[in-house]
This record gives sequence, C-alpha cells and structure tokens, in this order.
Amino acid sequence: MKKPTRRKCAWCRGWFHPVREGQIVCTYTCAAEYGRAQTEKAKAKAAQLAKQRQRDQQKEERAAWRERKDKLTTKSEWMKRAQDEFNGYIRERDFDRPCISCGDINPPDLHGGKWDCGHFLSVGSHPELRFEEKNAFRQCKRCNGGAGHYTRKNHTVSQRYRENLVAEFGQDYVEWLEGPHEPKRYRIEDYQRIRDEYKAKRKALIESREEAA
Repeated sequence: MKKPTRRKCAWCRGWFHPVREGQIVCTYTCAAEYGRAQTEKAKAKAAQLAKQRQRDQQKEERAAWRERKDKLTTKSEWMKRAQDEFNGYIRERDFDRPCISCGDINPPDLHGGKWDCGHFLSVGSHPELRFEEKNAFRQCKRCNGGAGHYTRKNHTVSQRYRENLVAEFGQDYVEWLEGPHEPKRYRIEDYQRIRDEYKAKRKALIESREEAA
C-alpha cells in the first residue's frame, strides 16, 4: 500500500511526512503525549465499565431482594399497596376539584395533608367498589374523617356527597353506584396488576400536567 505523502499528526494536528507505515504522530514528543492520552482514555473507559457492572449488580441484587420480599408479602399487604396507588391516582385526577362533600378548595391542613381519596360507598360495606373510579373522589380529610360540621344544616357528610354526585352526574349515576354489584374475589396477582396500573396512570397525569404548564 502506498504511503501518504503527508498526513495530520494525531496529537498536535500539524501536517508531517510519515517515515514509516502506520505512523500517526509527527515526533517522539507527540507520540508520548498521544500514548499518555490513550492510556488515560483506556483507564477512564475501564472505570466506566466497572461502575456500570457495579450498577448492574446492584440492580440485580435489588430485584432479587424485591422478589424475596414479594414472596413474603401477604395478600392484605398487597391489597393495601393497590389501594394506596388507586387513592393516589384519584387525588391526582381531581387535583383541581373542590372537596366532593363540603366544596372547600382550601380546607384545614390536618395531620398528613389536606386531601384524601373519599369513597362514596365505603370499602368496608362495598368492597366490590373498592377500585371503582366512579365511586371515589378527592375529599378533604375533615369530611373523610366523618366530621360533623354539617349538623347545623341537618346534613351529614355522606348526604352532601350524594347530593353533589347527583347534581354533577345525575340520579342514574348514583343509583348505579348504590347497586347491586357482583362480588369480586381478588387474588394477589390482581392486586399487583391494579397497583402497577394506577401507579402508571398517576405518573402519566403528573407528566401531562407538567408538560402543559
């Protein structure tokens, strides 16, 4: 192969005439600097690969730990995880709504925050509606805790909840909620699916709102 008459030095980028095939630097000084730079580059790459291997190992260890932990998690704990994600989604869905019962938009800041996910028909009396989005709305902690601040008006929190649902969605909507409904028998796999579904839906709502801001 014919040697080039001249080429640029790989280090100083000056033009030079190679005296041997494969020569890429013009002087011994440039060769030393180029070699040092390549060594440092190789060390940096090796360090980066080592860090990546460490991160991968830590990720595998965390995944294995979660898998072991999940195997020890009871069905009731999985139900709580699913419920927490569902409730978080409802609060995010209704972030700009007033309380479904009292209509407050800035209720008292009670312990744990201002807002809950309030079920119209409670999960205790109607477990089949536990994850029914039409049965849950953002509710202030005062109302969700059963506060009696409607007694002077001969109302209860649940009565106001129902009246507001009828006013907004209609009588048929509320009558459908009030049943009857088929009972549901959730498995651990169902709770895991529900948890993941509402975690993703809540995240999508947050991202959409941030993009629109």
